[in-house]
Amino acid sequence: RPAARMSRGGAAEEPVLKKPAAASGPSGHVKSLCNKVAKALLASPEYPDEVKHMLANTVTGSLGEPKEKRHAIQDSTIDMVRQVMESLRAAAQSKLVEAETKLETVFKEDEERQKSVQTAAATLEERIKTADVAKSEHAKSTSARMAAKQALASAEQEQTTGNAGLAVAEEKKRRLETSLETIYGPIKSGEMPAAEAQDGIKKIEKLGKDLGFDASLLQTVPAAFAKAPSDRGSFDDLVMSQVEAEFKKHLATLTDEFANGEPAMKDRAAKVEAASNEHAQALAFEEAAKTAKEASRTEQKEAETEHKAMLKAQQQGASDMRTASAGVDAAKAELTELDEGALAAFGELLEFTEIPPPAPIPAQEEQDPAPATDAAALAADAATPADAADAASA
Repeated sequence: RPAARMSRGGAAEEPVLKKPAAASGPSGHVKSLCNKVAKALLASPEYPDEVKHMLANTVTGSLGEPKEKRHAIQDSTIDMVRQVMESLRAAAQSKLVEAETKLETVFKEDEERQKSVQTAAATLEERIKTADVAKSEHAKSTSARMAAKQALASAEQEQTTGNAGLAVAEEKKRRLETSLETIYGPIKSGEMPAAEAQDGIKKIEKLGKDLGFDASLLQTVPAAFAKAPSDRGSFDDLVMSQVEAEFKKHLATLTDEFANGEPAMKDRAAKVEAASNEHAQALAFEEAAKTAKEASRTEQKEAETEHKAMLKAQQQGASDMRTASAGVDAAKAELTELDEGALAAFGELLEFTEIPPPAPIPAQEEQDPAPATDAAALAADAATPADAADAASA
């Protein structure tokens, strides 16, 4: 009977080895099949080299023999070859399953990367918007702070200008009160030491001149003020009283001037204080806006870095996908090559026989049903036992 081909599952298919082997040994076709099996045996990674070479050397002497001529020992050898061939197919099938599993895993990971890229892109877009808003708020707060600074400077200038006259009046009032208490009073009472009297008189003269005293009155001051109280005459007393009266008159004028300007001075001070508070608040707002801007910018950069990393991972994922897909194709090709090569050769050799196939039965010519039946009946009646035996043997 002709040899049968093994399917990928190991089942025998229709015979493919039609020609009987020559009497001198295996045919070239059988030798080619044996070489395929031997080559596969030698490539098996699960067995020692000695075992693989032993089995490879027995292929021609076992599988190369027609199955009707094989000895039980040859069949045992073939079983060992079968075991190796089955292990080869199991390994190839396992490799394909592993490659397909890896491809499925890489595919799922790629889907997750796609989602991560979309999430990172959405986050980056939101961070950019937030950073733009923070930048705009910082610009507004800076403008507000500059306006507040200008308002404060204007209020301070107004205060300086408005208080200038009052400051002069206040300083004159202070000098006058101090002079009356520390110079004029002691000179008038005679309590000032003689060594200090001349210096005190000069200060009185200068103060009177600064206050606009009458020049003729100021000319009488040195002589009158230099005398002791007991030595002063009526004219000296008159000079003393007129100078004192002038001091008090100017003191009253300065006091009224300062009192009248004090409400406006307080108003200007309040404006400066309010402007200063607004400026301080604007500074705080600007600082907070600056901090928010910097924080949002940092978050934007982090989102950009994350998005770039996700894109890079996506590119790597695409490469991994191609590699995994190529691995599946390679595993399929390896399994197909094994099935259609060494395993098919092994299956064909298993069924190798030198018994020729039965001769085909010629097709009978079509005849009328009734006459054919009659002729067959007549032939059967006329047949002898020997004829029947010959027909049976045929």
